[in-house]
Amino acid sequence: MLGPFSPAIWIPRLGFAFIPSLWKVRHWFHMLEFCDQCMARRMEKTLSDHNIASWFIEDHVKHGSDPTRARWLSGDTATLVVAGSDTTAPSLTLVFYFLARYPMHAEKIYEEIQGVDRENPAALAMLPHLTGTINEAMRLLPAVLTFSSRITPPEGLMIDGTFIPGNTKICAPRYTIGRLETAYVNPHEFIPERWYSQPELIKDKRAFAPFGVGRTSCVGRHLALAQIRLVTAALMFHYRIKFAPGENNGEAVERDMKDQLTAQPGACRLVFQSRV
Repeated sequence: MLGPFSPAIWIPRLGFAFIPSLWKVRHWFHMLEFCDQCMARRMEKTLSDHNIASWFIEDHVKHGSDPTRARWLSGDTATLVVAGSDTTAPSLTLVFYFLARYPMHAEKIYEEIQGVDRENPAALAMLPHLTGTINEAMRLLPAVLTFSSRITPPEGLMIDGTFIPGNTKICAPRYTIGRLETAYVNPHEFIPERWYSQPELIKDKRAFAPFGVGRTSCVGRHLALAQIRLVTAALMFHYRIKFAPGENNGEAVERDMKDQLTAQPGACRLVFQSRV
């Protein structure tokens, strides 16, 4: 809904206020209830180590007498859950889409994880082909295809020798940047080795920024990568994957993909065959 309604965000706000039980609006409120329940369970626990929720809880307790802080905590919780799931979900889908298309890389990962503690994120982070496969999937089909835009200042802006007039909306689409011939050799080909054994295939490292750059980059980057590695390694160890009959090499995944702030891949129907 953020896509089509972003120019007039007041429209969904009216819908949320007056038809909370209709259409997809009720799903939104169910999601918020789930988020609040997650935070409530976390607040009941006493943990010695800080995690991402701890800082929000501490701020909430500090301003406990302010009734508006409860709404802030609820909103922050929803932001954490959405940011941590609406990006990781398509990333995992696309990793397995590419592994089904290029099974030789799935077998390389299977060989690589032999004898490795697959429940240890630090150990998995040291596996070059696993990480290279994830990076290559994120390069070709990032979870955030376009990302947000910015408005140039009234006086305009000069970018790499090109003048952009003032009050112009601009963006740096990650999908396009990830396929630049000025940044990658054979940019449209799936080559995980470019990230470890063939670095000459990367012309400009700045082009790879699936989690953003600078102070606005994703705070959950390391958590997301750990999750993706853990799931990929676990499934690759137990299963071989291929496209379901009639899926035509998974063409629907890219053909029907939608750019909705985060990517929504088309149908990805896979068959998981036990290695045993």
